[in-house]
Amino acid sequence: MSSYLWKKKVQEPEVQLPERDARVLEKYTHKMKKFDEMIKVCCCWIGYDVLLEFIPIFGKVISLYFALSLYRLACQCDLPRSIKRRMLYHVSIDFLLGLIPILGILLDMLYRAHSKNARILRRFLYERARQGANKAESVALNVGKEHEDTHLSDPTSVLMEKDQQNQLSKTN
Repeated sequence: MSSYLWKKKVQEPEVQLPERDARVLEKYTHKMKKFDEMIKVCCCWIGYDVLLEFIPIFGKVISLYFALSLYRLACQCDLPRSIKRRMLYHVSIDFLLGLIPILGILLDMLYRAHSKNARILRRFLYERARQGANKAESVALNVGKEHEDTHLSDPTSVLMEKDQQNQLSKTN
């Protein structure tokens, strides 16, 4: 996280994640970017998830398999039940939106379930490292609800940075 002090960018110390959590978060983010944010077209990001939508039935099944593998990867961090439920909710909404014949491709592009799950996972892991599991759970479930300046074209890294800035402004 960084702030500006007399127009110089000053790096603020970040909370260190445990090694296992940091490794899982890095793998999850890397796979999520391939799956949701490979290429930016107009105002939307396109990844393997959207490209698989063009294969009528098997594409969505393959997409669901990859989504569940991402979910299993996230579960290695000992997530609480409410976080797991929220992540599965995003995966199932993504799957159901993809079942709509033509409109499903556009809706899948806009929903970006894996990006939302990455933000939830990141927020939870950092809050757990900062304050403990009970507080982290309630904070992570509020991801994306406090931004009014969020755009569909923002990559997940920008959204995660906004989440961090909001969290720091609330603590100060």
